[in-house]
Amino acid sequence: MLNNYYLLRRLARAWNEILPGSKVLDAWSHSPGELTVALEQDGAVTAASFLTHAPIIGAFRRTEVGRPRRNVKPLLRLLRGRSIIEIMVSDSDRVLTLKCTGGIQLQAHLYGARANVLLANKKGQVQEAFRKRAPAELPPLCAAPEPTNVVEFAKRWKDARGSAIKAIQRIFVRFNRDQAREVMQVQELKGRSAETLDATLVFEVAQTLHKRLLSAQGPLYVYQDPAAISLIPLKARSGEDVRVYSDIDNGLHTYARHALSERAYRAQYEPLRKTLVRMLDKAERSAERMRVERSRPSRADEYERLGHILMASPPLPTGKHCVRIQDVFNPETELTVSLDPALNSLQNAERYYSKARKARTSRAHLNTLIRQAEEKAESLKQQLQALEKTRTQKDLKAFQKTHKQSVRPNQPFRRYPLVPPYELWVGRNAKESEVLTLQYARPFDLWMHARGVSGAHAVLRLPGRDARPSNHLIEQAAAIVAWHSKARTSSVAPVIVTPRKYVRKVRGTPTGEVAVSREEVVMVEPALP
Repeated sequence: MLNNYYLLRRLARAWNEILPGSKVLDAWSHSPGELTVALEQDGAVTAASFLTHAPIIGAFRRTEVGRPRRNVKPLLRLLRGRSIIEIMVSDSDRVLTLKCTGGIQLQAHLYGARANVLLANKKGQVQEAFRKRAPAELPPLCAAPEPTNVVEFAKRWKDARGSAIKAIQRIFVRFNRDQAREVMQVQELKGRSAETLDATLVFEVAQTLHKRLLSAQGPLYVYQDPAAISLIPLKARSGEDVRVYSDIDNGLHTYARHALSERAYRAQYEPLRKTLVRMLDKAERSAERMRVERSRPSRADEYERLGHILMASPPLPTGKHCVRIQDVFNPETELTVSLDPALNSLQNAERYYSKARKARTSRAHLNTLIRQAEEKAESLKQQLQALEKTRTQKDLKAFQKTHKQSVRPNQPFRRYPLVPPYELWVGRNAKESEVLTLQYARPFDLWMHARGVSGAHAVLRLPGRDARPSNHLIEQAAAIVAWHSKARTSSVAPVIVTPRKYVRKVRGTPTGEVAVSREEVVMVEPALP
């Protein structure tokens, strides 16, 4: 990290050799968390940059200076025209100070969530701050609570538990993770827990590394994957790709660019990978469910047989959940037939006939749907393998360009693929339902909503304006819509079906509430596909 204490100390030493006498020309901010101070010395102009937003906090100097024309906030006017006298870093904390003529000093507090750059007068009163939450006066510098001898260290080490690397970082607060790992690597202690290590040995190794880092004069070492920067070659990362920079500012600047690029890459990579893994898992589970369903005997004949038995039997009144009835195909036996209490025997027979038709239609499409699900799963596997091979933002952009139609991170709405190419989109909440209806649905798409109860808005996406979905397809979609409503537990639910052009928003109504000017109603049993 750029704000490591030892790096800042080395940077202050390097700046103090070349910057005294430089004149401050200007100061501005062009991007959040970055302050640029333009300096002139012997006719040459350079810029000191201070980064205050985690995870990239620190400072470096660059030779390319150009103030953008737009989106620039001028800052630190009191500093303009002043000359730098001395640059120093606090012995006790990560505070970089630029002392200027007139008693003015620029103090960069480069640590944690409170990283800030303060401009103070000779009395220590803060005149201006880069970020908000500025104190009235320069805060006192607190000494780092580190042990100075082996006795103090042993007392604190005695309570250490778990990871030795984390324990070293808690006690030697100036060490970052790479430096704590180096303490473990020097004596080949890697993998050992804190309880099993000798405190005297750990303290001696840590002190040796501390002195080595304080006196380091050589080049900077910038490691690539994951990004890391060090004043010394890291034994813990020997054999890895590393670049060596003789100029400290160039090394810090390169590391900052690389770390920001890696951060941006990760911010895009992780959601994409998560989406692909979720889509692949869903496709594989869908294919497996359909294969299991295909292995079972079809219930279409059974449903049709029950319909025939009800039709041939004496009429039954409504209100019964089941009935014992003679099997007309085998008069010696009786069957228990489940009924919908809201329907009479004739209507229940029609209900069983409808179930038989649905079962036969579903079975006819099953092989096609299984093949499509398997092909989709294989395609997603290949995409996931291609994504995992990417290493940079450039690779990621090429991947997104190739697969932009199939990979949609943070995809809105629940989506149910029906008979290709039909797909049902269902809102997850009131806000999303309204967005679906008013922004995503096309005028000719079929809009659906459970009638008389609260529920999700849904849209059956049609492949074209002239598409005519079958009644079975509309009923299948309506069953899903009824499932996503308060009518889920009902045996039969009414669902509104109408082209989206007949649905409108009335001004002043709550989110998710719309008016329908023309509608048809289908009666379905709430169910997911």
